[in-house]
Amino acid sequence: MKKFRIVGFILLITFMSTLLEGCFGKGENDPWLSFSSRKARMSNDWDIVKFNGDYFLKLNSGESREILIRQSGNTISETTSFINMSQETQDSLQAGQDTTIEWKGRVIEAYYNISEDGTFSFSYEYTLEKTHGKYYENGKSTPITPFFPAYPGKPFTMDSVMKRNYHTEFRGRWNFLNDIDGWNEDERVVFEIESASYILNYSVTYTCDAEDDDGRWDNSDPVDTTFSSQILESTVLKYANGEHSDLWAIDGLNGSSVTMNRPLDLIYTHAFTGTEGYKRTRKGSELYELEGE
Repeated sequence: MKKFRIVGFILLITFMSTLLEGCFGKGENDPWLSFSSRKARMSNDWDIVKFNGDYFLKLNSGESREILIRQSGNTISETTSFINMSQETQDSLQAGQDTTIEWKGRVIEAYYNISEDGTFSFSYEYTLEKTHGKYYENGKSTPITPFFPAYPGKPFTMDSVMKRNYHTEFRGRWNFLNDIDGWNEDERVVFEIESASYILNYSVTYTCDAEDDDGRWDNSDPVDTTFSSQILESTVLKYANGEHSDLWAIDGLNGSSVTMNRPLDLIYTHAFTGTEGYKRTRKGSELYELEGE
């Protein structure tokens, strides 16, 4: 009888260990024990309450950019430091060499909807705005934009208001990874993207304050000349399952909050035969903090 009790106890322990396998903490800040499996805790409607993006871009023009994106709640900012700024960038921003530009804005929507059936949807939309003014003491011999003619020898001020709206949407499937590449089971989650949508709406309004009284810009009375331009880009992509995915390490998964982070190391090249082509490298990291709805 005693032997049967021992065997029964061992079987009970084995059964409970299997049952609770996904209930023990995997990340450093996970709860030590939860009576919900890790997949059940990950399955939730999550609001993105914090986002940190750190990027270093190098273009084949020789220009480099350090970009920091910081979201907290509904506010967001983007700070770009230009290193060895190209003339094209300088003209488009009316900025000096090796300068720093800051954009500020608001988050319109930011969420992950993660279902226990293995599907997910993601949406992130935000708007950034920046104002900039530059004084041309000696005028400018070449046009600033196709709409604004050259004005050599005459001082003027050019003010610009730039707005950018980004909207990204993903849909697809998700799951945890097994213990590979030195990671333990369920420490990382993969989002297999089956459809993606990217929308960029960029607008800029220029106001030129020059001296003019008859439309020829050659006398002494001030006049404002305002013009605007807008670019709208929309891209929709579809992928076979497993063709395109995002991989994140997760931590602090307790059912009401979770942190996801990942490193970035991207090289993109595009060239035609006989030409230098286009090359861009991007390195950095991204971090999301999510709160359950």
